[in-house]
Amino acid sequence: MRAIDVHLEVPFAISRAVRTEKRLILVELEEGGRVSRGEASPDPFFGETTEGLEAAVRAAVELLPDDPSDLATVRARLDARFPHGGAAAAAIDILAHDRAAQAAGVPLRAFLGLDGRDAPPTSFTLGIAEPAVMAERAAAAAAKGFGVLKVKLGHGDDDAATLRLIRERFHGTIRVDPNAAWTPAEAPGRIEKIVPFDVEFVEQPTPPEDLAGLAYVRERSPLPIVADEAAVRLADVDRLAPACDGINVKLQKCGGVAEARDMVARAHALGLKVMLGCRAAETSVGIAAAAHLAPAVEWADLDGNLLIVDDPFVAVPVERGRFVFSDRAGLGALPRA
Repeated sequence: MRAIDVHLEVPFAISRAVRTEKRLILVELEEGGRVSRGEASPDPFFGETTEGLEAAVRAAVELLPDDPSDLATVRARLDARFPHGGAAAAAIDILAHDRAAQAAGVPLRAFLGLDGRDAPPTSFTLGIAEPAVMAERAAAAAAKGFGVLKVKLGHGDDDAATLRLIRERFHGTIRVDPNAAWTPAEAPGRIEKIVPFDVEFVEQPTPPEDLAGLAYVRERSPLPIVADEAAVRLADVDRLAPACDGINVKLQKCGGVAEARDMVARAHALGLKVMLGCRAAETSVGIAAAAHLAPAVEWADLDGNLLIVDDPFVAVPVERGRFVFSDRAGLGALPRA
């Protein structure tokens, strides 16, 4: 196990924080010439620190059973150790799924019964900056072939100006994400102002603890509402269903592939759409785990490895916004040459 420092290509700002670098925890297990990997990417919003994750992951390696295929035991032990999910659980769960798929000799998506050809394109995220800067970054994303943008919004009054400039340079799909920055009272008015810019949906406009507020906004919004910070674990899906149109499932948030699969299935059963998301900085190890699951969902926002300049791995590259899967077993992650 080791800590890895990664650096963002440009400062990444959302409504509550700005980040230029991040320290991640990588866990590796070598058995019979095979190396299985998992990753933990901390999020202070959920009370996580790198130091805390490092200690938690180190202690949790002992939860892995001898049999790589025994994922049920892994799930039970992780749920008991980490009842609220989180990045430490995700690291062990991702490693366990990589290990099981490698032992079976198949890519993780095939191990999960999925076909990579069904994966949706990933969006590319624009952090908050001056409107002209965001427009330039949108144009750069378009030049790389991305057809979907996630645009971070915040407390300012220039949402319409920002989206107007972006729309001049980008003609694909746009989603917006205020990261819970708006009050329920102001959110409907803010959403009305951005409707002319052909926005697909609004992600987590209001504080995650205010379920009634989210429902209030959804009832008044001309755009679909997707819950993110409020959708942490499987138990959240049912309570959120009346208040939103979709949920953002993140492996680092929910605790890994196993919990994410259950959240996806339950959301679909309740008529919700699902986005697989990521944290602002992840390596290709963490992103690959979600990418292999992406054929099961409608939307993907899996660009955490594309936002950094020093990803130490190669796993599931993105070309013109689409995942390019290999036939390597497990995650397919290799150290970058």
